[in-house]
Amino acid sequence: MKKPTIWVLITTLCLSFVLAACGGSENEGNNSEASKGSDAPKSVKLSILSWNNENEMKPVIDGFKKKYPHISFDFQFSPPVADYIAKLQTMLLSDSAPDIFIIAAENRNEVIDGGYALDLTDEPFMSVMLDSNKPMLSKDGRTYAFTQSGWAGGLFYNKELFQKAGITQLPETWDEFIQACLKLKEAGILPLYDRMHDITIIHSAMFGSNVLSKDPSFDEKLFKGEKTFADGWTEVLTMWKEGLIDNKILTPDMIGMTSDQVMNEFALGNVAMFPGGPWNIATVEKINPDIDFEIMAIPGKEPGNKYFNGAPGVGFAVNSKTKNKEEALLFLEYMSTQEGLQKFEEGTGGIITAHGYETKVHPAYEPAYRDGLMAGRIYLPMVSWERHQEALRNQFLVGLQDIAVNKITPEQATEALDKKLKEMDNK
Repeated sequence: MKKPTIWVLITTLCLSFVLAACGGSENEGNNSEASKGSDAPKSVKLSILSWNNENEMKPVIDGFKKKYPHISFDFQFSPPVADYIAKLQTMLLSDSAPDIFIIAAENRNEVIDGGYALDLTDEPFMSVMLDSNKPMLSKDGRTYAFTQSGWAGGLFYNKELFQKAGITQLPETWDEFIQACLKLKEAGILPLYDRMHDITIIHSAMFGSNVLSKDPSFDEKLFKGEKTFADGWTEVLTMWKEGLIDNKILTPDMIGMTSDQVMNEFALGNVAMFPGGPWNIATVEKINPDIDFEIMAIPGKEPGNKYFNGAPGVGFAVNSKTKNKEEALLFLEYMSTQEGLQKFEEGTGGIITAHGYETKVHPAYEPAYRDGLMAGRIYLPMVSWERHQEALRNQFLVGLQDIAVNKITPEQATEALDKKLKEMDNK
């Protein structure tokens, strides 16, 4: 009778161990799942105010959400420039600004000086950004937004008309450029159209090739009172007047032309050159599919000093008061990756200017991309002038057109600019 009792006991004990083991495994599994659930990132909604519309930003946002499915977006759009600046300013002042917003040349001082944007200088993804793109979005050596794009403008020239005039090489100096224009005139070809309606592509690039090539910090010194407009711009405007106005390459009747007129005349082969940028290429080719043209820089007095007009693209900034700092920085980091750059290019059509990424541009635009944007040889006064941009811009335009009609001298024009800066500073 004892043996059966012992075997029953042993069997019972074995079954108990098996059941206990199974129960332990089940509990461990449940604990593991619970642990996974507690480690899962919580859902976050990032707010963004963009001046690229939702369709343009869709590839970037969809790519980011695929990588970080716990992050969704409250996307708002406002068109550039004035509407966007006004809307963002209202939101900043009312403490209702989004997690991510745009910094542009037109609002950078207000945003940075107001402490509204996080300092991004030491974020690892900022190494992707070109050094030449940083000054527009920086102050005192610290950078407050990330940009991965840019644009450049120069002179589009008709290769066939250049050949007809016997111009076989592009000018390397300003004097050679003027000689090329005179050769075109002698061949019965209109050399150049320019509306003279702003601080034009020509003037901006001339300032770069003649002043910034020697003193890159000139504008910084100007607004600190260490330099004057007369110190930098008198020589540029004198070269422009003596070369283009006195030789009747540019004439006062061009002032009344529209941008479309100038572009159309070039596309139809009626003028050899016109100032423009990437925005003109598709229209020129639509008007004249057979035109053979390319963009070139404005040369300076010395060989090798060539500049384009242009600027970095607007920057993406993180609200300094955001409650979603980690996620907002993740979004900027994603935009700096190869995938993010490609998707931004796909959606916006922007020209990507970032280390390690080669964007595809139209063959006619290749010199501006290679020698201007990627080489950092672009200049736009409205980006570099630290304050009173609109007032100074309007004063420049008045002086420019008065020079064109021989009403004032370049010296008088720059004297008026210095006077305007002083007047605005004293308001």
